[in-house]
Amino acid sequence: MFICRAIFAFLLVIFAASCTYQGASDNPVARKFTWFSYINGDDIRKACASLGGDRYRFVYNGIYQYQTRTYDVFGLSKKLSMQVRGPSNLKKLDIQDFFAPWRGVSEQLQVSDKVLAHLKKALIESAALQPPPQGLRLYSDQFYWTVIACVEGDIYFNAYKWPSQRWDQILFDDVLLSLDVTGVPFEEPRVLSTLDIWGSLSDANPFLIQVGQNGLVGFE
Repeated sequence: MFICRAIFAFLLVIFAASCTYQGASDNPVARKFTWFSYINGDDIRKACASLGGDRYRFVYNGIYQYQTRTYDVFGLSKKLSMQVRGPSNLKKLDIQDFFAPWRGVSEQLQVSDKVLAHLKKALIESAALQPPPQGLRLYSDQFYWTVIACVEGDIYFNAYKWPSQRWDQILFDDVLLSLDVTGVPFEEPRVLSTLDIWGSLSDANPFLIQVGQNGLVGFE
């Protein structure tokens, strides 16, 4: 049975590598290979005009191999879905759940109209609905936030890299963290050397995304 699950996981990797993110998935392999599509909000872009309510996605990259935090906000259903992932935890290895060590922590929270209004206000005051910094290059071994928002039928994308004046302008982070019920401490931005992050001066291998006019224009 374990071998069958391993074979299935391998086939899933091949399949997921060619896929666009389609919607909710707690499969860490599928999420890994649709990560750029997820950040770009391809699923939100496709559905925005017919959603009937606002929809936001916030992604925090606290050095990718250390921590990623994602917050999906569904205005119509008044739901906040959150997930925190970090290093794999092999103590969770289970033959009934091959992907358990990589799933991280996922939670959902019903929120009120007042909370949604507060979050939207913070989104606007963080300039998330303003033109993004085109050409901004975001490496996986850095600290940054990205936002994709469907607001009243229009799509907005933005990004904030630490340290910067734009980062200091963010207000939505405090709102999200006040609502976070994962119990996982926030990976605070700080200065780290290549050796600190990678354990070597020669083995650094971060991946890159680049910000365009209203979304990602490239990754490697």
